Amino acid sequence: MRAPDFSLRQLSYFVAVARHQSLQKAADSLHVSAPAVSAAIAHLEEVLGVQLFLRRHARGLVLTDVGSAFAVECRNLLLQSWELGSGRLADTRHVQGQVHLACLFSFAPYVLPPLMRMAAENLPKARLHWNEGHHEYLLEGLQTGAFDLALTYDFEIPSGIECIVIRPAPLQAVLPPGHPFLRRLHVSVRDLATEPLILLDTPRTRNYMLSAFSADGVAPRIAHRVNTMTMLLGLVNNGQGFSLLNFCPPNTHSVELKSSLRAPNLVLAHSHSYRFTRASTSISEMVTTIAEHLAFRAD
Repeated sequence: MRAPDFSLRQLSYFVAVARHQSLQKAADSLHVSAPAVSAAIAHLEEVLGVQLFLRRHARGLVLTDVGSAFAVECRNLLLQSWELGSGRLADTRHVQGQVHLACLFSFAPYVLPPLMRMAAENLPKARLHWNEGHHEYLLEGLQTGAFDLALTYDFEIPSGIECIVIRPAPLQAVLPPGHPFLRRLHVSVRDLATEPLILLDTPRTRNYMLSAFSADGVAPRIAHRVNTMTMLLGLVNNGQGFSLLNFCPPNTHSVELKSSLRAPNLVLAHSHSYRFTRASTSISEMVTTIAEHLAFRAD
């Protein structure tokens, strides 16, 4: 196989132009001349046989679709080449870089704080950026590139997103303390049909929870719609109804739900085009360790 006829330096020039959308600004940031940057871009377009930028007077240089995809690959390649050349592959304490991680809000309080502590201890030179939110927000962030990784469930995953399975997360019926159903090994949605449902009314989660009933031909009795786990658990713990969750926080009471709906998995999701770095690989290993010890079934 013939080696590509371009250099890492030329790729770095291209990435700089993609970032600044200007030859001159890219050249200034690299401390080189604008003609040198322009020549590198022209060479890449000739070798690849594609147009990487659209030249627009008002907006400067705008990436084409091909250019956008190539920019992602170039950033990953340049970062990996830096790590290979740093001579620091053996010790995570010297690993640098940034990782943008998002976590589903329902279990974020039980994942992110210990992760931040572990990252500070084991990756002192890397920087972890974190966000929490609902399932839709996490998926949108992966698609736009705002997030590198997202800890969530593998339901309604769009194309272009890949998932690393961590563990199964079957649905649980979360019940008030002392509820007679807690003496059972499992309950069905038919058992719960006449019970008041506290519905977590967030995008995608709402549809998923309701599909647990429709899959078995049951219409739930929705008593309250809430947007936060705190409110949901407060209502359940005070006897205002039950709810369905895949993750049961401490001090809750649940029993496994028997349903024909597929049980989702807890996954670490990322864009198909994302390339793991040493920093993100280390973070993903820490996330997996923490998530494996979460209690997905409450007593």
